[in-house]
Amino acid sequence: MNAYERPDTYERLGSPGCRQCEELRDEEVQARREFDHSRAVDCRVLLRRHLHHDSPAPPAPTAPR
Repeated sequence: MNAYERPDTYERLGSPGCRQCEELRDEEVQARREFDHSRAVDCRVLLRRHLHHDSPAPPAPTAPR
């Protein structure tokens, strides 16, 4: 994490318990650690677009535009 990032600025995207959402969140965290901001953004976009969860829980709400 660099000086301009705060850990609380990232919203929790995806559905809890969904394997694909968990993988994308983990990849995003790794990308931020490596300062690969492009890959981190790609992960967040994929999380927002991922509609078919393997969990009965509804997807987490996203921030309004």
